[in-house]
Amino acid sequence: MFATLVSLLMAIYLILGPYVTGENLKIPVIESAMLAIAVPLLFFLPLAFFFCWLPLQRAENDSTPRIIDTFKKDKHLHLMAAWSMVFALFTLFCSIGSFHPIPQQWLFAFWIVGLGLTLDANRHFVMRVLSYLNPFDSIELFAKEAKGSIQKENEQNLCLWIDALSEMALKGIHKQSASVSNAALDALAKTTTLFLEASKSIGHQTEDKQMLKMGIKDKVSFTLFFLYQRFDLIFDAAVKNSLEPTCTKMITLMGKIAVATGVYDMSLASTPLRFLGKFAKKAQEHRFEEAVLTASCTFTEVAKALLTDVDITYYEIRDPFLSIINGMEVITKKEFQRDKNTSIPLLMQPFQELKALFETGKAKEHQDTPVILLNINRVLGEFEALQLVMATVPKVEVKE
Repeated sequence: MFATLVSLLMAIYLILGPYVTGENLKIPVIESAMLAIAVPLLFFLPLAFFFCWLPLQRAENDSTPRIIDTFKKDKHLHLMAAWSMVFALFTLFCSIGSFHPIPQQWLFAFWIVGLGLTLDANRHFVMRVLSYLNPFDSIELFAKEAKGSIQKENEQNLCLWIDALSEMALKGIHKQSASVSNAALDALAKTTTLFLEASKSIGHQTEDKQMLKMGIKDKVSFTLFFLYQRFDLIFDAAVKNSLEPTCTKMITLMGKIAVATGVYDMSLASTPLRFLGKFAKKAQEHRFEEAVLTASCTFTEVAKALLTDVDITYYEIRDPFLSIINGMEVITKKEFQRDKNTSIPLLMQPFQELKALFETGKAKEHQDTPVILLNINRVLGEFEALQLVMATVPKVEVKE
């Protein structure tokens, strides 16, 4: 906007300045300058599109084919290109003769303002094109498009943008770029939260004709499962490439998604929790200690959040909390199998914390609490029995 501001000041001076009149303006010189500016402007856009096409193709190979598709549909670029062409033709028309009744002083002032707008439009055009070459800007653009699809309740387009963000995460993992993959994962998690918040609004329709034609009755469940599948693919890629920080981040994000899903509908929270348990198991198999520890803490924090953020009085909470118990049980038992010297009281601690949540507060009187406590006590009983057995096993001293 700097060029536009300067051009406005110049135009005001041309019209109101005491020393500027139509007689002292050098019209031939001005017309020559206008012609010299109009001709390059006519060639600027074709050359700009020509020179940016190869970098865009490289960006497509490095990230996702959705980049070029988005570039071709970018309304901002089309608007800026149209303005530049109109201004160039207008300048060319004004520079070849005085075929208009407008005074030269006013015409030149208007032309100066148009030139400032054009310079800013061309600068914005270049920056807009460069944003397609920057993976972080592309992720932000895809997230913005996904948000627009959510606002329009267009789940088909939303799935396309989820796919695009998933591809960005996968390409980042394959190129060992944790920052790109983490940015794409953050955008996916934020998109999921926005989708659930929008779906919970009163005006949102759970069914539409488009989805019904595809045989989809519940578009919220369909979209969420579509997202979980993409998360599963990304996690597998992160495991294969030994990117433990990315695996750890995905476990944390899946926990946040589980909470957001529980706030929307408690019956849907079981699925992300099962995926969370699946991720923890894979991380444990590949000896990702930090990811396993994060998963154990995430299960506990999700349980606390579901009991705190959701009014569970009239909800069935058995399935999500049994999923939490089963996930924690798999982690702790695998950990003990891997290292028999692991402290059993330490393994029991998450279950004791979970048990305490259901023995106090609003969860104590819930109808599903007896079943949940029964499963927690079962796991604690197994560990207590294991502790007694381990106490009777004599320690073997290894002599050097």
